[in-house]
Amino acid sequence: MNLKRLVFTLSLALLFFATTLPVKAQRTNMSAREAVGLVSTQFGPQTVEWLAEMRAQGGIPQPSDWQILAYDERAPRLLYRFWAGGDRAGDGGVDDTRYPDDVPVGYFSANQIGVDSVAAFTIAEGEARKARMAFDSCDYLLRVREYSTEPVWRLELLDASRRLVGKLYISANNGEVLRTVWIYRDQRARTDGLPLIIDSFAPTRQTVDQSLSGTAYPGANPGLGIGGAGVAPAPSQVPGGMSGIQSVPLPPAPGMSVAGPPAGVRPFSPVDSAGRILPDGIPAPPPLVPAAPPAPVAPPVVMTPAPAPVPAPIPAPLGAPAASQPTPAKPPVSSGSGGGNSERIPPPPIPR
Repeated sequence: MNLKRLVFTLSLALLFFATTLPVKAQRTNMSAREAVGLVSTQFGPQTVEWLAEMRAQGGIPQPSDWQILAYDERAPRLLYRFWAGGDRAGDGGVDDTRYPDDVPVGYFSANQIGVDSVAAFTIAEGEARKARMAFDSCDYLLRVREYSTEPVWRLELLDASRRLVGKLYISANNGEVLRTVWIYRDQRARTDGLPLIIDSFAPTRQTVDQSLSGTAYPGANPGLGIGGAGVAPAPSQVPGGMSGIQSVPLPPAPGMSVAGPPAGVRPFSPVDSAGRILPDGIPAPPPLVPAAPPAPVAPPVVMTPAPAPVPAPIPAPLGAPAASQPTPAKPPVSSGSGGGNSERIPPPPIPR
């Protein structure tokens, strides 16, 4: 009896796991389009007509749930949050963290997503294989490119310790790889111990030795990236094996001797005007001759300004009465009997 009961219990357990495993597998493989479809079915198509962004973490390779930020003109700050995962969608409530400080880059429609998250991961895995980079999981972000209406995927590739090893920007319209950033912490790292960063947008295009060695890459996942393959150390990124900025010795200044004179060259000795070497070295300079006193300077000539001219009298206009002129004073008349004054007028003659 106990044996039959044990068999029956084991059968129920196996049946339970058989029915639950497909659901769990389905939860770990939800794409972005499926998440938008769940929200649209449960809350209506108008709720996800315009999207600001979609986020998901821990995709192996696809995440189990998505966070959706949608435009809603009825919301006080124009944004509303939803989540989708496990064949269910949920209401995240009104968003009050973005506007007005962290304004979304722009909005896009679900119909513009030509490259789903599954295709974006496939492209990112191919780029990781080219870069000989191993990773363990993937974080997703979908939003428009700045100052445009093109949706762009940003995929962050993480190792087993959730350290960033790669970042890729992929167009959600046509799958074009817009930018790649790789962080090498293995044998290809810098000689000073810091990670080597390779950015496809950097002004100088660095190169990495892609040859493989027998050493396994730490933290590699055999199912993702290039797991299980090691890499050989890369050559130094700075000419001459230097790392960072190195000081360069400067040549000696003129007149400064660092070492003795070359063989066969006589040291410097002072000579006179005839070319003969002076036994006592450089002669003393001649005494200074006092300079002649400066010539006296004549005092400056003061120029007396000329008197201002007296303006001529203005003649009176015709027909105007002449202005009265002062009568000049006459000399006094002498009353003596002596010789008459030339200025005296004689009396008129007496008629006969």
